[in-house]
Order: sequence, then structure tokens, then C-alpha cells
Amino acid sequence: MSELPKLKIKIPFGYPNEDICDLEQARYRLNFLGGAVILVEGRAVQSYDELVEMANQDKYKDREFLEVVLLSDLASGG
Repeated sequence: MSELPKLKIKIPFGYPNEDICDLEQARYRLNFLGGAVILVEGRAVQSYDELVEMANQDKYKDREFLEVVLLSDLASGG
């Protein structure tokens, strides 16, 4: 079985930040219920299961990293 890619997580707001984690860590590090928009390779992902399904696609399996961008929920502004 080939190893799944790690995630390179970018947070563009505030102080730009980048973090790397494996897929299992993402289950706890990405807040799928918290109102942030999670983009993986430019596609919105709504759940951990959807993220795993995407990482298992043939076009991503042999990559070292998947690019993840966390965007704040602009609709909850105030």
C-alpha cells in the first residue's frame, strides 16, 4: 500500500502560517464543524471522511503533500 500524502496547511489570515501534519492528525487539527472553510487542492472539503476519500484518489496518492488552505467564515462576521 502506498503512503498517503501529508497535508501542508496554510492559514492566510493574521500572521500567515504554515503547518504540516499527516492525515490522521488532521482528524483532530482541522475543525470541520467550526465554521471555517477548508480548501484542499482548491476544493472545499466538508468532513474528515471526504478528506480521506480525496487523498485516496489516484491523482493524489503519490504526492508528498496536499495543499490545504483554511479560510475564516466571512458570513459569521458581525
